[in-house]
Formats: sequence, C-alpha cells, structure tokens
Amino acid sequence: MAAETKPKPVSKKARRRKPPEEIVDYIVEIEDWDFGYWLALNTLREPLDPYYEHRHVQLKGRMLRPTGLKTDRVEISIFPSMSLMEERRKDLKPIAVGSLEVYPERIDANMSIPQDALAPILQMLIAGRFKFVVMRGAKFRYRSARLVSYSLQTRLTEDDFVEDATD
Repeated sequence: MAAETKPKPVSKKARRRKPPEEIVDYIVEIEDWDFGYWLALNTLREPLDPYYEHRHVQLKGRMLRPTGLKTDRVEISIFPSMSLMEERRKDLKPIAVGSLEVYPERIDANMSIPQDALAPILQMLIAGRFKFVVMRGAKFRYRSARLVSYSLQTRLTEDDFVEDATD
C-alpha cells in the first residue's frame, strides 16, 4: 500500500497589529480671535427647522509646540454643535474631537463644542482671559492629524512643556 500523504496543517499568518498612534501635544498661543454669526432661511424640501443658523469662533495664533514645522501660524475654528448636547451625544461613537490640516502658509484646526459652551467661551475671550489652546492628537500624517482632546487655557502649566525626546 502506498503511504498516504498527510495534508499539512494550514498555518495561520500572524496578524500584524497596527502600532499605536504617537500622541502629540499641539500648543498654540492665542493672538487674535473673531466670532461669526449667520442666519438664513432653510431652503431644503422638508426642513426640520425653517432657519439655518451658523456660528463659529475663529482663533488665530502661533504654534509653540511642536517646533520645527514649516509654519507656526495657526487658525482654529470652533463650531457649536447641537449633536454634542449631553442628552444627544450618548449614541455617538466618535473617533476624534477635531482635526488639524497643514497648508504651506498655516495650520487649520477644526473643533466642535457643545452648543451651551459657546457663551462662556465668548465671555472668556472678550475678557482676554484665554491665552492658549492645548490640543492633543495623533502625529501629522499626510498633512493631517486627528485630535483626541483640546482645552482653552488661561495659562500653561509645566506639564504642558514637558520636553519630548524627538525635539
């Protein structure tokens, strides 16, 4: 009788795990700000609301950290969102709270806030109290980065200026 060949067991390829994203602190010193408001009729066929309202705060400043980028000019747009209201956001599965995009002359940041946070933020800006924006997110990849957190601050702490090994 001829010896039957045993089928070789199929070896599973070891899956490569995606390396964890490197998290970076982006620190911006606020130099100027502006607030825009726009109201229009909602011209959609069956609108939920007869009006379309757009509000946003725009901050301009200089990137303090990380250093060595092609530009240090930053424009941050903060948009109030009804979907971030506490009773509405429980079903969301967010991957970021905002994003950064690099252009030759500036870095743009877009971030959402709960709608009820707009008034206190404007009050602090009018009083000249907010001086810094500290954003935490992924390292730039293909000229963009996702943000996992951000804060508007009156002053920086020493923790905000911990030296990175890459600097």
